[in-house]
Amino acid sequence: MSCLVGVPLLSPLAFQVWDAVGWAGQVLFALRVLHQWVASEKAGRSHVTPAFWWYSLLATPLLLIYVLHRKDPVFIVGVLVNGFLYARNLRLALRPDAAERRGSPWMPVILGLALFALVTFVSLSWQTIVRYDIPWPWLALGFTGQALWTSRFVVQWVLSEKQGRSVLPPAFFWISLAGAALLFAYAVYRVDWVMMAAFAFNPIPYVRNLMLLRRERAAHG
Repeated sequence: MSCLVGVPLLSPLAFQVWDAVGWAGQVLFALRVLHQWVASEKAGRSHVTPAFWWYSLLATPLLLIYVLHRKDPVFIVGVLVNGFLYARNLRLALRPDAAERRGSPWMPVILGLALFALVTFVSLSWQTIVRYDIPWPWLALGFTGQALWTSRFVVQWVLSEKQGRSVLPPAFFWISLAGAALLFAYAVYRVDWVMMAAFAFNPIPYVRNLMLLRRERAAHG
């Protein structure tokens, strides 16, 4: 009786709870994109505020809990590394405009790339322990998409470090579109509705930001 009452009833409940955590994280990520979009429309140009990075940091631990439950190496890598990048961008966004830039902009970027490589290696090494049961072709596609998705912040990071403020260049949105397409396909294979929802709608504000950036260049050209 205890088995009938315990396992079958609690397992579906636990799965729903993990799903709720993942959806909560994605809602925060959606709010950051919506906030950035509204701020950009008001400014008439692609614009990023500190709130974008605050939303990102608040969503990161929720999504990390979810992907750890799913035992998904592709999304674990993305959440861990991107969380590091969000923190750095928030620091740049909160820096006074008059603050003097110090040191080489490449040092934190190199640290970020090293972190990405380390987390990727550890995630793949753990496959023999946790048994992801994901075919290698799909892992390759997923990690390729994750590499693109993360590299957009590397590109954005380099430019932000050089300018001493947090900015979103056109390359950020172009790379985002490519990475989102691959990660959406991977999420479909994994039947991960939380991640499917995340990457299915992101292209809309990204395309709009590219339009705003193009308009801004034309106005100054």
